[in-house]
Amino acid sequence: MTKLRTTVAVLLIPAMFIASVSPVMAGDGQMGFTTYFFSDSGENSVVTTAFNLAKEVVGRTMFLLDIELDHVTVPPVTAVTGATRPQRNASEPFEKNRGQIILGIEQGLGLNTTFAINGYRSQEVDYVGNALIGTFSQDLFAKNATLTLRGQYNADEVGELLDGGEVFNRSKTTYAGVASLSQLLSRTTVLDLSYDYNDLSSFQSDPYRMVTVRDANGVSVQTDELHPSARTRQAATGTISQMIPGIQASLIGSYRYYFDDWSVHSHTAEIRLNKYLFKDLILGIDYRYYTQTGAYFWKERYSGQQYLEDSFRTADYKLKPFSSNNAGFSLQYLFKGLADSSPNFEFLRTSSVEVIYFRYFNDLEFSADILQASLKFAI
Repeated sequence: MTKLRTTVAVLLIPAMFIASVSPVMAGDGQMGFTTYFFSDSGENSVVTTAFNLAKEVVGRTMFLLDIELDHVTVPPVTAVTGATRPQRNASEPFEKNRGQIILGIEQGLGLNTTFAINGYRSQEVDYVGNALIGTFSQDLFAKNATLTLRGQYNADEVGELLDGGEVFNRSKTTYAGVASLSQLLSRTTVLDLSYDYNDLSSFQSDPYRMVTVRDANGVSVQTDELHPSARTRQAATGTISQMIPGIQASLIGSYRYYFDDWSVHSHTAEIRLNKYLFKDLILGIDYRYYTQTGAYFWKERYSGQQYLEDSFRTADYKLKPFSSNNAGFSLQYLFKGLADSSPNFEFLRTSSVEVIYFRYFNDLEFSADILQASLKFAI
């Protein structure tokens, strides 16, 4: 009951602030609150409260601010959950808080060009993330197409919470780039293409995952996971979005091909239908299929003294060859009807509440029921 009260309180926090801040922001920018709840049948849960602000300070210069607070609960360590979490108090749920802040400036350059630079910091008890992000966007062909280029540098500290309560940190560095093109094909059809590149170095393992190795005498020994210290990841994605005005619906199909230098190759195909049931109520139906090969160093069983020393080894199911299915639905209610009914509710015009349920299952004999709920206020 205490957990339920906490969740409900966090989800309702934005409503306490909207009425008092909305007059201040009128005409000066945009402000938004989002609350989010995630839970699965494995007893993992996340409760998030986020605040974002985009405010014009001079000319076409926008100040950007995003603050996010998460509360994460991971169940006790069991053979069933396989959760990656500290072994300390392993028989009890592990709870932690995460705080994130993004500060940035977006500058308009002419009528069709924008440039933004953002600084990011995320901190929790066993992980610290720092990033610098630059984004360039250019409208083309009478604004029928938009080209976006983004570069990102991450300097993270991957922490391990030890039995005594102290934290042992290891560094991880990432250089990332994204190029994307959005093209209007017709009045009702949009094509999106993107290419992602990531170069990662230093610590690539999970400090909490343990690998079972049979030594030279056939005795099973638990040892730390050991991944290569460098990884290059690439992906190409294509998405078609088609409006269907006759039935007040849209159909979105996408395909993503991923590959890296650990010999992991994956294919993801997804289709989604959004349909207005009533004026302010939208039904979404979604299905995604995913399949991948395994990393070159993944093995069903590790045997031999070399795997207790410096040979690569993993317990990460995401490095196994497997396929998965994801199917579900969502209901989103738009508050614009309330705004139309009374001037007192005008601040709700671009706000909404959404509930999502989906079923995930793969051929590794794992399945989960996922429930998500979000409440979004935009001013």
